[in-house]
Amino acid sequence: MKNSATFKNEICLIAGSGLFVYEVANFLNNKNILNQVILINENNLIKKNFKNKCKSFKIKDIEKITTFIKSKNLNKIMIIGYVKFPSIDKINLSIKSKLLISKDLFLNNINDQSKILKRYLSNNKLTLLSQKKILNKMLVSYRDEHLHNENKKIISKLKIKKSFMKKIFSMNIAQSFILNGDRVIAMEDIFGTNEMINKIGKIKPKFNNLIFVKSKKSHQIDEIDFPLIGMETLELLIKYKFRVICLFNNSILISEKDKFLKKIRANNISLIIL
Repeated sequence: MKNSATFKNEICLIAGSGLFVYEVANFLNNKNILNQVILINENNLIKKNFKNKCKSFKIKDIEKITTFIKSKNLNKIMIIGYVKFPSIDKINLSIKSKLLISKDLFLNNINDQSKILKRYLSNNKLTLLSQKKILNKMLVSYRDEHLHNENKKIISKLKIKKSFMKKIFSMNIAQSFILNGDRVIAMEDIFGTNEMINKIGKIKPKFNNLIFVKSKKSHQIDEIDFPLIGMETLELLIKYKFRVICLFNNSILISEKDKFLKKIRANNISLIIL
């Protein structure tokens, strides 16, 4: 794959919701590789700061989106932010496209929308770019690790459990969970990471060795829904006095990475990278 520096205004960013979308748009624009932003969720920061490159669509009009992208002579796409993919009967598609997506729904898990969307775009000769490769400077790595002395015993035990934790992610159950010492006490569900943390945080007096673990699930693809952690999640972990954040090397993007790591170092919480 070409280095991002060689793309030269060739990338179309399909933008869902979330602050990370604006961060990525700025990153691509500063690299001079952003040509167009397709906005499929409300995002005032994008509208205000990229109005000359921004075009709004509804995700149900996916064929209009692909037609517009092709009209700009673009074929390289990045998808960033939360996108709620509607049911197939609510998507405006040609008969040919409906047959293609129906086939994918039959052959794949009906909930595996990322793979279905990737295949649809591929059949329209549009290439989805890897978030992991383009945004590699935002990836967590071993050099980001920061350990507090008072958490050494917890971290030592946690390292022994590496294979156990990897097995959980290989089962495609969740991309984050919470340990209290040796025990799994919560797993992320459809309501997301922060809701899980809030639920456990509200009963914090029962737990004193809270560990937050996050990684990529085995079925997640690099082009869509790559795992992300940011300041909002970190603020919650600090608020509820979690002892350790455990992330897996090159398997998580960190939003506002410099600010995130500075906050880690300033608080009594350890970051371990496995």
